[in-house]
Amino acid sequence: MNTGKWWQRTAFSVVLAALVMGQPGAKAQQSIDVRTDEARQFSEDFERLTDVTARANLLLETDDGGDITYADILASPDDIVLNFRWAKAQLSRGEVRGASATLERILVLDPELAPVRLYYAIVLYRLDSLDEARAQFERLRQMNVSPEVAADIDKYLGAISQRRKRLRQSITATLGSQVDSNRNAATNDKVQLLTGTPTAVTASESKPQNDIAFIGALRYDVSYDLGYQEGHEVFASVTGYTSDQVQLDSLDLGSFSTDIGTRIRGGYWTLTPTFNQTVQSLSKQKYLTSRSGRLRLDWNPRPFFNLNGSVSYADERYQNTSESTALRLHSGQRYGARVGGNYSWTPNHRTTVNISAGKKEAARNYYSYDSLSGELIHAYLFGGGSYISGSIRHGIDRYRDPDFLVTGNSPQHRMDRATRTRLTYGGPLSHIVPSNLFGDSNTANQIYDLLAPINWSITGEYLNTKSNIPNYEYHNARAQFYLTRRWEF
Repeated sequence: MNTGKWWQRTAFSVVLAALVMGQPGAKAQQSIDVRTDEARQFSEDFERLTDVTARANLLLETDDGGDITYADILASPDDIVLNFRWAKAQLSRGEVRGASATLERILVLDPELAPVRLYYAIVLYRLDSLDEARAQFERLRQMNVSPEVAADIDKYLGAISQRRKRLRQSITATLGSQVDSNRNAATNDKVQLLTGTPTAVTASESKPQNDIAFIGALRYDVSYDLGYQEGHEVFASVTGYTSDQVQLDSLDLGSFSTDIGTRIRGGYWTLTPTFNQTVQSLSKQKYLTSRSGRLRLDWNPRPFFNLNGSVSYADERYQNTSESTALRLHSGQRYGARVGGNYSWTPNHRTTVNISAGKKEAARNYYSYDSLSGELIHAYLFGGGSYISGSIRHGIDRYRDPDFLVTGNSPQHRMDRATRTRLTYGGPLSHIVPSNLFGDSNTANQIYDLLAPINWSITGEYLNTKSNIPNYEYHNARAQFYLTRRWEF
């Protein structure tokens, strides 16, 4: 009899403890999911911003030549001015190879036209015909050109020499800050479910808290040309990332990752297998080790059109922290597939579309889910390296089993719908810092040369997550400011 009562009391205590811990446990799960995705997303966003910046810096400033047709060229094939405007019109439409042929025809008519030869050399550089481009730049260097053009020529000759190296290395450093309106991803509703029972949210730490974070990232890239005519290469990178919160120290985020892979090129396609290992920490406690592999295929049927797809696999191993003692239950495998493409309407405008699907297999099925998302990105490049980029992403996560600590006896499966919109504007500091700001001395020029290549960007973002369970419904507004400097050697 006494033994039976003892078991009853023990069982009652266990259930009571589960009820008391249910709400913070669910909150910890949401926080971990959000932080893990945030660190993963930073790496993708970082690469996109780097790509947009690089293309913006190479943008050719041309008039549109929109009133010219090919019939006009046939009617006046020896009209140099008309042909030059036609070449610019071709460039504005992304017809780089056609522009190359037009510029070459003009130079046959008059080899001493330095502006036309400059355009021709830059077009050859964009077509990756580096030997021919170097010959044109070196010939230009011997012509009567302005000091500004001579400086541009030296810049391109240096870039060609850099790209001709079989071993190429670079270091990219980023410093910045971000402000969040709901850094702790607190739910919108003041009532949450606890074993199926609506429960009022009273704890202050469970309510939305805004905060400021200081962010730093450092990345080292190395690639080696294998010496084949197609340009096959192997590459590796190491990236460190940290986000230090001013108030919410428990949400300090750290990430360290290494990548190694190869690019196999053939004609219009590139195959890129990559292997990655990532370690993430929360509040200076390691909570995730991920080992993954990805296979990506790019196909470029036209210079202005790219189709790509990838498949990925990751083995994710979580470990418990002082904030959550149930993180190990998230451990498992992640599978992913993505198809996408980008289209350059003009050298200034590019639209990207991505569709992704994924599956997470966790140690407990109520942490396992299937995901589907779509993303639309458009970038506009201004002259001189500045740009603006906007994106919208919508995704759905469907969880396999209900979590009885949240839904109780209800068979309700969690389903989240998240929409993220972003707008980024950026450019080089040389656009906003006058060249004579520090004076005309050699020291002043050295300071300016150090600061001018730094790229700045400011981003506004809004994330809205809807869920059929109020515990996981939240929204957050964010503003970011980054300074990025890249050194190649």
